[in-house]
Amino acid sequence: MTGQPHGGSPVPTPPAVGARGTRGCVVVLTILAATGVGLGIWRWLSSPVPVDPPNPPDIADAEIRRAVDDARAAVTAAPRSADAWGRLGMVLLAHIYEREPDLCFAEATRLDPTDPRWPYGRAIIVLKRDPEAAISHLRQAAAGPPSQLRSTAKVQLAEVLLDRRELDEAEQLFREELRRSPGNARAVYGLGLVALARGDDAAAVAQFESARQSRYARKLAAIQLARLASVRGDRDSAARYEKEAAQLPLDPSWPDPFVDAVRGFRVGARARFEEADQLEQRERFAEAAELFLAEVRDRPTARAFVGAGINLLRVGRLDEAIPLLREGVGRDPTNAQAQYFLALALFTRAEVEYQHSPQSTREQFGEVRDHARRAAELKPDHARAYLFWGLSLKYLGEPAAAVEPLRKGVACRPEEFELQLALGEALLVAGQAKEAENHLENARLIDPKDPRPARAIERLRPRKE
Repeated sequence: MTGQPHGGSPVPTPPAVGARGTRGCVVVLTILAATGVGLGIWRWLSSPVPVDPPNPPDIADAEIRRAVDDARAAVTAAPRSADAWGRLGMVLLAHIYEREPDLCFAEATRLDPTDPRWPYGRAIIVLKRDPEAAISHLRQAAAGPPSQLRSTAKVQLAEVLLDRRELDEAEQLFREELRRSPGNARAVYGLGLVALARGDDAAAVAQFESARQSRYARKLAAIQLARLASVRGDRDSAARYEKEAAQLPLDPSWPDPFVDAVRGFRVGARARFEEADQLEQRERFAEAAELFLAEVRDRPTARAFVGAGINLLRVGRLDEAIPLLREGVGRDPTNAQAQYFLALALFTRAEVEYQHSPQSTREQFGEVRDHARRAAELKPDHARAYLFWGLSLKYLGEPAAAVEPLRKGVACRPEEFELQLALGEALLVAGQAKEAENHLENARLIDPKDPRPARAIERLRPRKE
């Protein structure tokens, strides 16, 4: 019987829980589920998706053009794939584009904010020209579970903060990385810079001595140690570190998994040049020469000719190197490196021929003079260009004229043995005995085992008496 309140409409009795009630719940839940899925689909469909991924119009290299087109096609096929967008960005970045890769990495970050690669990619694009803008990207890349890339981002962030004199946070980040990876030379070197900024020279020395054991920081650490020794008045240690730094090649770049991955996308001439650079660093000069020679055959650019010539010179194939270097200079007369190595190659050949026929080499030494002088004009701190400029004048019988370029070379690199010796000998022949002795003594101190400075000093004694 249905109940009825006073003076009101009938109130329906709630249905009994049973088969009918169960079906009703299922219907309601189905509707709710469908509504939720529909809402999700609507949101997915309505999310902003760039229709046209970036496409630089100025790509002349056919291999690069194909690589970019393939990567763009992958984005078009899967426009909501962070990996597809990120890969396109890496392909573009591998070939020295900046604006377009940044757009790609921004979209990849929006699609997958947890992947550290994409904010890190944005950071390295702006790092040199706008470190402030890189900070937020580096913070995002460094956040999350430990990984090699997140560690690299953290140390990069610490270095940017150090440049901003935010020493406490920089030190904290360096120490966090050392706890995760004991002996990390980049973090150790960073702590040395923090100590240096705080005026704690003793702590800085300890950190730089430790970092100096790494192949990635030998030259940098030696330079810092030379400066610190000079500040505390330890001239012997300063000279030792300065000599060490001068003799060391440039430190290789710090390891970076993202940059390594980007290099893997390089194709065409850029890929060949990159591979040749790696071979040169490992002193595999003959193999590097072959890569440059292949580039000469396919795309005969000034860089290809010069690279082939330099590496053939390094393995003693002078007759092949000289015409290649001449062609490189002809195609790019403003290339200081090409001018210098052509001068070096010509000098090497002329010096050998001079032993048998001095008169026949005048023209060659004249060429050496011209190319070395041009290299020095293009790059005024090129110490060895001044060396061969001066040496060529000595062979041309103009020792007094050789003094000026050799003085400039010594001013650039006072620790260079050959420059001190050449200047001392030129001054000796020019009759400037006192100054000659100074530079010959400098050369003797730089390399006590070489007998030439002592022999030249012996020639001074009769004049002094």
